[in-house]
Amino acid sequence: MNVATCLGVDTVERPAMRWAREHWGEWGAIEPSLAVVSDVLDLPQWMRPASPSACDEVLGALARMTATDVNAISVMTWLLVPGAVAVARQLADLSPDIDAHVARELWLAVHAYDGRPGRRVAATLLVRARREVMADLGVGDAAWRRDRAWACAIPMGSVPEGPAARGGVEVDPERELTDFLDVACERGALSPVQRQLLLDVAWEAARMGAPAKRGRGGLTTPSVAQMVADQQDASARTVRRRAATALADLQEFARSVQ
Repeated sequence: MNVATCLGVDTVERPAMRWAREHWGEWGAIEPSLAVVSDVLDLPQWMRPASPSACDEVLGALARMTATDVNAISVMTWLLVPGAVAVARQLADLSPDIDAHVARELWLAVHAYDGRPGRRVAATLLVRARREVMADLGVGDAAWRRDRAWACAIPMGSVPEGPAARGGVEVDPERELTDFLDVACERGALSPVQRQLLLDVAWEAARMGAPAKRGRGGLTTPSVAQMVADQQDASARTVRRRAATALADLQEFARSVQ
């Protein structure tokens, strides 16, 4: 079965999708962000040219709707199917049942999302699903080889490896970065805003294939800074300055735990 079939959203005639269409007006009354279209089936077309923040608002509203109507989960996964298919294609050689693995982890990621404001909600959910699929399948060294972009995005020359990355232990670089930032934030070395900024620039550096030899591992290159600045309504110079400060704080924290 393909990803959409595994999620139960391979056709809009499935019960959950039919329910969503019939009650879309009621959902819009509860969550005004959903009133951008009169029919749920128009959402994909509306989201394509919409700004990232507008799409995040819609997905957040759907996530909040899941508290009162579980069918909203199906709508969210339906919207994320194209991205999930891309993830399954990337990981196709890991399992003959990769579509089912991706569908399961995406459903769990959507179910766990509480709808609080965030940036790049769709991408975050897909990355989370991908990470969990790889973990479930016991991928170690293969994860590093398949995710070269993250290896380039982590500023190896600027941010020393955390303890878990030493001693010859193979790690998923994406998870390693996220966990390390979480620990730094929990211990007060980074603020939540700095943590999110570093994740933002890391994501864009990975997506754009920023050269690791420039701009602190690629994280503060002009093109990366400009992309993040566009999302935050800030100047590229401000993003680069804040990212550089966050990296310096993270570097100091890394030295303290070595």
